[in-house]
Amino acid sequence: MKIAFFWTWDFSRNICESLFKNNTIDIKCLVSQPDKPFGRKQEYIPTPLKQFWLENDLKTLQPEKLKQNIDFFNTLKSLELDFIIVVAYGKIIPKEILEIPKYGCINIHGSILPKYRWASPIQESLKNWDTKTWLTIMYMSEWMDEWNILKIEEINIDILDKTPEIFKKFENIWPELLISTLKSIISWSIQSISQDDSQATYCSKISKEDGKIDFQKEQWEVIYNKYRAYYPWPWIYSYFQGKKIDITDCLFEKNDLIFDDDFHLWDVVEFEDHGESHIWILCKWWILILNKVKLEWKKEMNIKDFINGNKQFLDYNFIW
Repeated sequence: MKIAFFWTWDFSRNICESLFKNNTIDIKCLVSQPDKPFGRKQEYIPTPLKQFWLENDLKTLQPEKLKQNIDFFNTLKSLELDFIIVVAYGKIIPKEILEIPKYGCINIHGSILPKYRWASPIQESLKNWDTKTWLTIMYMSEWMDEWNILKIEEINIDILDKTPEIFKKFENIWPELLISTLKSIISWSIQSISQDDSQATYCSKISKEDGKIDFQKEQWEVIYNKYRAYYPWPWIYSYFQGKKIDITDCLFEKNDLIFDDDFHLWDVVEFEDHGESHIWILCKWWILILNKVKLEWKKEMNIKDFINGNKQFLDYNFIW
């Protein structure tokens, strides 16, 4: 099987490696978005796909645009592809490219379609406190996540799972699932199923602002599920003395301290438990245990190291 693999983000690497090692798969081309400037120095960093290409001497293309890109179209056409595989590429694939491969374009999506179409299905699932998610392999059309479904695999979501843990679970199953699906397509032993558009729900592209939390208005479960969804980017954050502070590692535990007059809602508190001190924020019936934080323009720090340099953080109140 001759394929082109469209991919940009890091979590797709496991799929690409599995395809590369499979003796029935011939990766003719890898397609990634262009390298982008990163950090304060705005240095151009190779995408994970390009790094994989450099390690394995594979042909990689990084077109600025896909639509009406004649050179890119002709290059793909010349490869006589059986499939184009798209995972987290980040751009809409135009019709003229979708029609190039013999057996079609295949997309891997992290939800049970038509639920959670579009950009951030994993994060949306965690935000909604779902206990299960699904991996869908589907045909692609010009309209994002709307075409026929080939296979669906169910995956459990544990209470401590964050976005990276869900992607890791996907990585453990989707290479084999994808390869078996491609083989079934070629042998005509699989039938696709159309989606029920009336049941569709949608999730948007995540922005930095999505991680902002409001201790006064948001319930603890909303805050915790935001943390799970937006780890490791854009994190959840609030403000400490006018500066943005990211909460990069935390836990929630139930408590009855709301009845203790020594504590006030939304206070940062140091509390001794079995000889070990913890730093937390009282959130009504629950406490948010802080493990690591990152102050604006500073490095991520263990909470106790952070307090050593910011004594005023103790007893700080996130509402007053």
